[in-house]
Amino acid sequence: MIRFRCFSLALCFAAFVASSVLAGSNGPLPGFNTTTPYLIYYGNWNSGTVNFARTNYHLVILHPASNITPAEIATIRSGPDGRLGTADDVLVFAYLSLGEDDRTGAPFAGDRMGPRVDPRASDTLPLSGITNALGLPSSGGTNYASYYLNAKSNQNGIPDQDGNFPGSYYVNAGAPAWWTVIKSMTKSSGGQAGLDEILTTNVGNGFNCDGVFLDTIDTAAPDDWGTPYEWTSPGMQSLLRQIRTNYPGKLMMANRGLFYFSPNLKTYAYNVRPYVDMVMWESYFSDSSTNQISPSFLDNKYNFAPKVNAEAGRPDGFTVLAIGYDHTPPQPPAIVAEDYTESMGIQGWPLYRTNPSLTETMNTNVAVWLSTNADTQPPVWDSTAATGTNAPPPRVGIQGVTVNGHSATVYWDVARDQTEPVRYNIYYATGTPINFANATKITHVAPFLPPIYTNGTGPGSFPYGYTITGLSNTAYFFAVRAEDGAILSHEDTNIVAIAATPGTTGMNGTYRSINIDGTFSDWAGVPVAYQAAADSNPVNFAQVQFANDTNYLYGHFKLFSPYAPFSDYYTHLFVDTDDNSETGYPVAGALFGSELMIESGFGYDQRNGSFNAGSISGLGWAIAPATAATEFEFRVSLRATHADGTRVFGTNSLRLLLQDNRGPETAVETGLAYTLAMPPPATLSITNSAGRITISWTGTGTLQASGLLASTDWTNLPGANSPYSFQPGATSQFYRLAQ
Repeated sequence: MIRFRCFSLALCFAAFVASSVLAGSNGPLPGFNTTTPYLIYYGNWNSGTVNFARTNYHLVILHPASNITPAEIATIRSGPDGRLGTADDVLVFAYLSLGEDDRTGAPFAGDRMGPRVDPRASDTLPLSGITNALGLPSSGGTNYASYYLNAKSNQNGIPDQDGNFPGSYYVNAGAPAWWTVIKSMTKSSGGQAGLDEILTTNVGNGFNCDGVFLDTIDTAAPDDWGTPYEWTSPGMQSLLRQIRTNYPGKLMMANRGLFYFSPNLKTYAYNVRPYVDMVMWESYFSDSSTNQISPSFLDNKYNFAPKVNAEAGRPDGFTVLAIGYDHTPPQPPAIVAEDYTESMGIQGWPLYRTNPSLTETMNTNVAVWLSTNADTQPPVWDSTAATGTNAPPPRVGIQGVTVNGHSATVYWDVARDQTEPVRYNIYYATGTPINFANATKITHVAPFLPPIYTNGTGPGSFPYGYTITGLSNTAYFFAVRAEDGAILSHEDTNIVAIAATPGTTGMNGTYRSINIDGTFSDWAGVPVAYQAAADSNPVNFAQVQFANDTNYLYGHFKLFSPYAPFSDYYTHLFVDTDDNSETGYPVAGALFGSELMIESGFGYDQRNGSFNAGSISGLGWAIAPATAATEFEFRVSLRATHADGTRVFGTNSLRLLLQDNRGPETAVETGLAYTLAMPPPATLSITNSAGRITISWTGTGTLQASGLLASTDWTNLPGANSPYSFQPGATSQFYRLAQ
């Protein structure tokens, strides 16, 4: 947490952004990004430092309990031109501790109902089951205010305090008595300014700040993070909502609180995103300890950063800042440079580096870094699926499509850029493959939060969704591209696209008989179901097509580099024959329930959820070519059966997943929907030339003959193929094609 213990101080920050635009806004702050440097400075002020701060930074974090005065805060607010109400006005915020009571003289007796403990029988129980937001009284006694806390394992009746900051006591932010305290306390009475003193002109010093910087919200972190007070997280969210409601037009900035932004944690249900305008990520790369790089950095980067960026990019999201720490002796220049690259260049968060006491002489190092690191690149795709310290494969562009009548919903993951915010553009067209130049483009969409994402990240779970309406019930190709927030913006050029047909279960099939000979000419005109972006996997699907006739399901795919798929046990075709991801075998790296797996040319029954519950008969598998190449076609018999004699393909609606264990590589994580196509309507024509009858037909079927049109006795003509030619007889005959 950002604290300074030499004396009781409040923390303020200011931003060179028009207050008329930003006051009370929700979502990322317009115009604030890595090109607008900010300052954190806890030292004393004079006219020189006030003027330096207001003219060299676009956001200043200061401590109004030092020697700063309301008049100096007003001067900073006036911006470089010295006039309030203009475009360069500086926003000023003041520090407030929400999760700890750091007032002089704490702890206080108050209503003598505390300390309180977790009311749940076990911390494994859900937070939603808490009905007593105040908690239970400590068995050690209740001689203190009801907002103080005791760990359930240490109920001594004395409020728990932060071991890193003695004299600062953990509190339940949702306790009604705590709201009274933080609203009305003043610097003169307790050493800390409250909301009224910070945000108004008529209480205490009347700082008249534009907002509050909210520290110590990590008190409500999950119990396994080090403090046993996760049960207070619903109350913390309620308090932020109460501040937002009671101080309209004011801004809120939270320090950390990362646990609120990961759907893998129980605290996500009490996300504070809708109530804060900014989030400070303290110690993302470098912390205030002796470590040159924070031990948490890799987890920060791969596990939490994509999830935080996903929340920041929502319509009610926020702007992220970072603070790093200089050391004594100084860190190597390469380490310092890496902090700027990781925080600003990769994540797009404005960074300020200072000493652990935040009293270092003001610097303009960010401006120096920017002078040689201009943003010239489009956004880079990331992945929210990671849960540890390893880099996940990026999820580039569109990741899934679902359809309804005259509408389609597309899903995608997060992208990042040096110049935030990243915005997303959706493209769609009826032609395949998609022509981006002619496709319909929906610019800067406002995505919704898919319900599946709230249950956790992983295969098939994506943070963003958007529904396109007014479509025809015909086949479309859909794509998503990311665009950065630079004045001259950069849009990525990924070509990932997925085909789907509104009004169906996914993608209407194509009826086509394919010769599995490795020439591929008979795939002309078959719609592309999926086209991908290259990655580093050995088997890397570039494009996928499917078709079928009465007897076979056919597949055609291209790779970005040569390989011999299905020649070993790595590559698979999984088939979800009941179009239900909850049944069958759960495929690694995908949200997919398989009833049939094909590996090395053999079929395996997966209906009971196991990897191999028995062999498939009559699979009819064929693939060409049989050697390493970049293009392949295959077939599977639609008449294949399980060992119990039941047909493998019992319905027309399927999901098909090409997968390789290395990566894993999938096309795509939820599979590709496919509806078996019915044979086209048959046509029959008869011509008479030079005394011979010729019958020609299209489609499948058996030619039959009868002497009477209304007869029920039609005779098959064995061996008759179109065109069928014969010498007419003396009697009339009728012909039909039986299917």
